[in-house]
Amino acid sequence: MTRSRMIKRMAGFTFVPLVGSIAPLLLLPIAARVGGVDGWYSLSVGQAVGTFGSIAISYGWNVLGPALIATSKSEKTRRAYWTESLRERLVISVIVIPITCAISIFLASAGYELFTACMTLAFCLVGLSPNWFFIGAGDPGSIARFEMLPRLIATLLAAVMIAQTNSLWSYPVLWVLSAFVGLACVQRKLGNPRIFKGSSMSGLLLGLRKRLGVALIDGMGGVYTSAPVPLAGANCTTLDASTIASADKLYRFGLLAVTTVGNTLQGWTLDPSAKNRMQRQIRAIGAHVVLGVVGMVGLGILGEFATALLFGSEVRANVSTMWCYGGAFLAVSFSTPLIRNILIPAGKTRFVLVGTAVGAVVGVVVMMLLGRAWGSSGVALGFMLSEIVMVLTILPSAMRQLLALRTSVAMSQPV
Repeated sequence: MTRSRMIKRMAGFTFVPLVGSIAPLLLLPIAARVGGVDGWYSLSVGQAVGTFGSIAISYGWNVLGPALIATSKSEKTRRAYWTESLRERLVISVIVIPITCAISIFLASAGYELFTACMTLAFCLVGLSPNWFFIGAGDPGSIARFEMLPRLIATLLAAVMIAQTNSLWSYPVLWVLSAFVGLACVQRKLGNPRIFKGSSMSGLLLGLRKRLGVALIDGMGGVYTSAPVPLAGANCTTLDASTIASADKLYRFGLLAVTTVGNTLQGWTLDPSAKNRMQRQIRAIGAHVVLGVVGMVGLGILGEFATALLFGSEVRANVSTMWCYGGAFLAVSFSTPLIRNILIPAGKTRFVLVGTAVGAVVGVVVMMLLGRAWGSSGVALGFMLSEIVMVLTILPSAMRQLLALRTSVAMSQPV
């Protein structure tokens, strides 16, 4: 990849998430003030449970898919991957959506049960997103047209309607519509492939078994990354849960930077024709570490002020909570290149699965225990520990794989 193409790709993958993140920053402050503590908490629970549902529906394609598309030699192969993925995800969504909606109804504030379920549905549909496909293809423009633009329009319309009606309902309704519009446009771009034509149950089950390891990794990761707000709601007061919801929102905005850097560098790092593969891996890890440190310090120092400014002083996060989220940010940023660029492409999914499982178990248990003892700060501390445990578990395997890559590169050099 030439330097000019690299700069264009970086600009595209930076601009698209940046624009996509501006709209929620306009909507969520309005929603927090209109909904109050109960409405803000219920909205956040719906998003959190729906986010976990979307991870389950994506069934590992967000992790595995970009590498498959990036290394595909033909457009026919890429379309075949897209068709297979959408078929699997549609079938899984029929199972996942009712379960997650029932969970969100149980956790919702009184009077917000149906609204919370609709928020869950809206965010579950993110699991059908085509982003991974266009990330692998190095095509940020298509992400902008088919994913960012429909959601941007839906979010801005919802912000206006919430301000005018003092009701939060337009948010989930418009997001559901935008998901289906974007998906229909992608289908048209790819020639309207027949999703279920020529497919069989045995073929579907074979594909699901083949990707089970990656799906379990992604799903278990979703358990603890989506857990802080629901667990705070189950073990703390509604006010405590609403404050950690504010911290969680700011943290998710920050993770857009990790996603941007990861998406930009993945194709470059895994380029099979590159002669300096080892150097590219090291540079990608270094970029993520620097980003993680900057993000941690920013969340720790500015987090309380930012959440008060964005979501209102009533539901602002406290300093200790924000430093814990900052530590989690550093851990996630560091683990991203280890998983996406080293372990997954090398087929070492079992190590990632073990790390994610350990992080999930430790995280959920510790969040529950510390949440009961210390409220929102305890939940945030447990969340940070889950991410740190995950990194420490996968690090030895990633380092061994990196050393093996260095050895293979050295042996391939002419004497």
